[in-house]
Amino acid sequence: MALKTEPQNALAESRRWRRFRFDVPVRVALRRNGRDLEFAGRGTGMNEGGIGIYVEAPLQAGDLVQVEFTPPYSGLTVSVQGTVRHAKDSLYGVEFLSLDAAEQQEVALFRRMLRAAAEQLGE
Repeated sequence: MALKTEPQNALAESRRWRRFRFDVPVRVALRRNGRDLEFAGRGTGMNEGGIGIYVEAPLQAGDLVQVEFTPPYSGLTVSVQGTVRHAKDSLYGVEFLSLDAAEQQEVALFRRMLRAAAEQLGE
């Protein structure tokens, strides 16, 4: 699997962080109406602030979700909480939230991996 950065254009220039395109399995969990729900999907891209996912699930903007995935070139599974910020069909943008010390450490490690990958790509 190749890790690719998003081409630089006007939209990419307006983003806070460089986006990395990839395809990895994800697990998405949430609680709705007193029920725990879990869905399998695909991660489509990520940056330091969040992850794009494709999942056939009834997610809505504002939903609090738990997303679990293994970043490209890593054997470490990352599990973080996030908020669904964008929803269109089965594509969702999830902003990472750091709610406890363990998740903060996972997100910090993930950020270092992204920067290292960008350096290897000569970006």
